[in-house]
Amino acid sequence: MGTRAMASAAMVALAFGLAGCSQLGRGAVAATSETEQVAEASYSVGDYEEAARVFELAAQRDPRSVAALVGLGKSYTALRQFSRAENALVRARQLNPRNPEVHNQLGNLELYQMHPKQAIGHFDKALGVDRKNLVALTGKAVALDYLSRHTEAQAVYSRGLEFYPTNFALLSNYALSLVLSGEIGRGTRLMEELLRDPASGDTVRANLAIAYALDGRTRDARTMLQGIMSSAEADAALKHYAAARADYLAGKPIGYMIFQ
Repeated sequence: MGTRAMASAAMVALAFGLAGCSQLGRGAVAATSETEQVAEASYSVGDYEEAARVFELAAQRDPRSVAALVGLGKSYTALRQFSRAENALVRARQLNPRNPEVHNQLGNLELYQMHPKQAIGHFDKALGVDRKNLVALTGKAVALDYLSRHTEAQAVYSRGLEFYPTNFALLSNYALSLVLSGEIGRGTRLMEELLRDPASGDTVRANLAIAYALDGRTRDARTMLQGIMSSAEADAALKHYAAARADYLAGKPIGYMIFQ
């Protein structure tokens, strides 16, 4: 795992798991064919090349399948083949312009490319169809944090938590937003609580590493990174976080540094 991927740790729980929680939002695309289900299975275990191959097959068999096109879009996004992802998702939008999942995946694509303003536009379109859409709420808040608009981000997280009060991704990213806005103690305590979750606790480690690093707790940050990256990658990540901390202490916005 590269430093760039780890620097965007706040998006791990959401952005780069949008498809994993998309079924929680109403109006999501359902895999309707056996081929699409096989492709979804490959995607769920991180085999994005195989997922793209099988979604391509599904799209060839049914060129009007929005589910296959969305699957192609998210698979190519994960593979960082952004033009192919955009082509698939734009076609899906043409076929079903009111489907929230199409807009969510377009938002995810923009986040991957570090275009948070454009991502917000797509997530807003999803929320215009379904105001309770979990992926859109989380994605919009993450994009706002990227822009260091933390007060706005926390308002969106709070709205999401009204609908999904125990959702792990919302809580983890909300906690990091608190840290980024200066509430290090409050955000860190929430993340440390989430870390004890036997099913999902490990997924908060990257965010907690950022929180510790911004608080000057470099040794604790390194401990959080052990097991999720190599020693060399951890060194590079901690160097990056140290630079972010310098700006943080100077009162400068650092959202772009955390998510770049």
